[in-house]
Amino acid sequence: MSLFKFREVNTNNLSALANNQLWFSSLNDFNDPFEGAHIKDHHISVVELTNFECKIKDKVGVEEYNKILSKLELVDGNYTETELFQKIAEHDLDKFISIVHNSKVICFSMEDETKNPLTNNLMWSHYANGLRGFCLVFNGDELLKDLYKSTKESIRPIVVEYKDKPNILKLNEFIHSEGLYSNSDTNFVQKVTETIATKSTDWEYEKEFRVMSLNQESFHNYSPSSLKEIVIGDKMPEAERNLLLKIVSGLCKNILIKTARLQNNSYKIEIV
Repeated sequence: MSLFKFREVNTNNLSALANNQLWFSSLNDFNDPFEGAHIKDHHISVVELTNFECKIKDKVGVEEYNKILSKLELVDGNYTETELFQKIAEHDLDKFISIVHNSKVICFSMEDETKNPLTNNLMWSHYANGLRGFCLVFNGDELLKDLYKSTKESIRPIVVEYKDKPNILKLNEFIHSEGLYSNSDTNFVQKVTETIATKSTDWEYEKEFRVMSLNQESFHNYSPSSLKEIVIGDKMPEAERNLLLKIVSGLCKNILIKTARLQNNSYKIEIV
């Protein structure tokens, strides 16, 4: 599997290339205004509500209990057991979601049998300054191994799906999972992760592959050997091209250098 990272020419991107680093961003920095969008189903079954018995006050004491109620926007003695259970479950679900949504993410494009990202006009236009930038082509398997080694925190690869509606997170499913008591329920982690692994069909042309990291560090290192090719946009200014080639000359000797250019008498891009 090859992974493609389109880049503009700027100090940060050239520095990252020279140091064999990749930049992981916060979801809030991405260009999709619907990033992480999801639908919450707040319904809880009657069985769960009737079996609920709150013993928080006995465990934490009155002062801490009142702080908890304040976070839940409740006042002691002015709520039902049903309201308390609903608020606790919703609060914990939101906390669970925030852990995933506050992670760092890097985005790539994937190739498939029908489309090569390197000949995609929109990718060069949106992410490489209209053929004035460049594209890094990685050996995906080797790169993932490098990223796993780069941190002690969790790394999760994600193939983005494209749908007409956001994913649904059901509160009733959450309270049946271990997520209500810890952050280690793998099944529900996957459901929440799918909220950042799903985008509108408008973005389908990107064929996106993501890597999510719970490590809050922005930079992750990779080995030079995992970088297979660098494809330079044909409209890149000569001075920037020379600088880029000088940086590449200090990297792994096996990296192929190619050019993406306009194909004559067409709207197509060719790689030479």
